[in-house]
Amino acid sequence: MDQTKKESADEILKSLKEHYPQVIEVVWEDENTFCAYADDDTLWKMYDELARVFKSVEFNSGDQDQNYVRIVF
Repeated sequence: MDQTKKESADEILKSLKEHYPQVIEVVWEDENTFCAYADDDTLWKMYDELARVFKSVEFNSGDQDQNYVRIVF
């Protein structure tokens, strides 16, 4: 991972944790999209609140071990 993206992900994680302390990780998918990992209740709350702010917010609750919201700027 590029150092700039790591620092940016760390900044986003810090910012999200101020409002959603249960967020455990932020991972960039591409230059405009990141995923935030947390428990289901936190993710649904994030989805409801952030869907009005960002271009696209998707909640993933498939068969994976960890669920996440995907946020597109």
